[in-house]
Amino acid sequence: LLTELPDIGWRLLLTLLPQFHGASSGSRRPAWRAAIPDDWRPGVTDNDYWKQTMAYSELAVDEAQKDASKLVALIDHLQNLPQPAHERILEHLASDIVLAMPEAEKLPLWNELIDLVAKHRNFADAEWAMNPQQVEKISVIANRLAPDAPFFRHQRLFSERDFDLYEEKGSYEEQHRELDNRRQGAIAEIAANGGVEAVLAFAKAVESPWRVGIAFGTLPGDDPDGAVLAGLLESEPKTLAQFAGGFFWSRFHSRSWQWVDSIETSEWTPGQIGQFLSFLPFTQDTWERSKLLLGKDESAYWSNTTANPYDAKSGLELAVDQLIRHARPCAAIRCLHRMLHDKQPLDRGRAARALLAALRSSESPHSLDTHQIIEIIKALQDDLSTNQDDLFSVEWAYLSILVKHNDASPKLLEHRLATEQEFFCEVIRLAFRSKKEDRQAEKLSDDKKKIGANAYRLLNGWHTPPGLREDGTYDGDALNAWLDDVRKECTETGHLEIAMTMVGHVLVHVPQDPDGLWINRSAAVVLNAKDADDMRDGFCTQIYNSRGAHYVDPKGKPERDLATKYRAQAEAVECAGYSRLAAALRELAVTYDREAERISSRGLFYD
Repeated sequence: LLTELPDIGWRLLLTLLPQFHGASSGSRRPAWRAAIPDDWRPGVTDNDYWKQTMAYSELAVDEAQKDASKLVALIDHLQNLPQPAHERILEHLASDIVLAMPEAEKLPLWNELIDLVAKHRNFADAEWAMNPQQVEKISVIANRLAPDAPFFRHQRLFSERDFDLYEEKGSYEEQHRELDNRRQGAIAEIAANGGVEAVLAFAKAVESPWRVGIAFGTLPGDDPDGAVLAGLLESEPKTLAQFAGGFFWSRFHSRSWQWVDSIETSEWTPGQIGQFLSFLPFTQDTWERSKLLLGKDESAYWSNTTANPYDAKSGLELAVDQLIRHARPCAAIRCLHRMLHDKQPLDRGRAARALLAALRSSESPHSLDTHQIIEIIKALQDDLSTNQDDLFSVEWAYLSILVKHNDASPKLLEHRLATEQEFFCEVIRLAFRSKKEDRQAEKLSDDKKKIGANAYRLLNGWHTPPGLREDGTYDGDALNAWLDDVRKECTETGHLEIAMTMVGHVLVHVPQDPDGLWINRSAAVVLNAKDADDMRDGFCTQIYNSRGAHYVDPKGKPERDLATKYRAQAEAVECAGYSRLAAALRELAVTYDREAERISSRGLFYD
């Protein structure tokens, strides 16, 4: 593999090297090929293991000595390599061949070695840590490879992994403050040697140009020329725009609004002004300057701001309206959730507009937070002043989210299904074809398919049976009146059988009767009717499906317990006079008996 497919061979080789926390779970003996001797026993001798490990390690060292990028990768495995391979790598790193490399090529090696030394010094007491003498030996080699030029030497300070850069034990605040000081000193040195141009070149070379900008912004002295700053705001590559953002953020936090107002922006474009303002706190002070500086071109700000709602202490209503107006409804939802979290008054119409606009937004899908959406919808549901048409639209639009979460549901839609026969029949027609239709007559459009899928989703997740009052009691007369109208309309449209099946599904959620029977007698009468076969089928099917994912006991005990449960329920309703319902439940019990037999007969497989 290393010869013919070197990249794949190298990646495979790295995975075969020893790891401190490595583990193997074994694999199944081949069934169709006699590749494993019959007398083989599980396990590997220490001698076999170390022979294999040594062979892989030597191969890895051979490859790394030919390629600097592979050498960098192997440093990460240095602590786990067998001693001979470990020493060969260190000898190579200390060799004249490596020392003679250009600084740009030595830089990745030095970074890896420094990170390795820092990790083992910070966790010197850990079981996996190398002994201090070995760590010191690696540190000496790292120091010999250290770049002389500040441009290279300081790059490792500007990564996104602050924790890896902490060198001393102590509080997080102390270490973070020390790292900030080191970064500021690094940028001061680079600026002293090459001015703003050197700092900009450095920002292009590091992982986090934003942090370079922050450090540069802390240096004393005047700002760079306004034209330079304006050019950075819309520059390509984006690294310089990120640098400018860090610089503006840092300058603002040290000099406040007086500094902001001192910048001459009269020659800046609206895009540059908007980008500049977007780096400032998301507060009314910034919004007022957006209106003053941009006038009718405020989109340049509202389209770019990160809209962090935790910057603002008040006035988020204005921000929500502006964000919706400038096609940022997902950001508006974040602001609404902040208001809800802080128990600020929440305008229900504004919240509904944001939720519905988010469905058409071109913002990143990651901008939508499902938890925030659910919390806002629940607030709309709990407020009696919410416009019911708005709530209907919101629940329908976010139905797929609501039915997936245990702490949420489409309350209004479910209530309408249970109380408005016309709505239930309409949803049935949207989800299912009529028996009277020619199945070839119409080819459904994508929009109709989506509507049909949503209608089915609503019916499938329906938990509010007709007749259920808000206080949890049950009204059998309401069930019968609702059912009579549904039967009449669905018979006319050719949807009776499927409608009754879906009614059977929801009757699973009927409460027990006041006299103690496990199901309300009004619902039991309906399910026991002579012409209610479809309803009983739906009822039992829903009981079976409601079990969901579950652990399979190889002895089938859970299934036998369920069979016993439904036989007891069948006995109870039969004694109450509902023999057809009892027969259906006994059939369900038999299904679980068969399931138990099937599982127990395969018990050896599970063992």
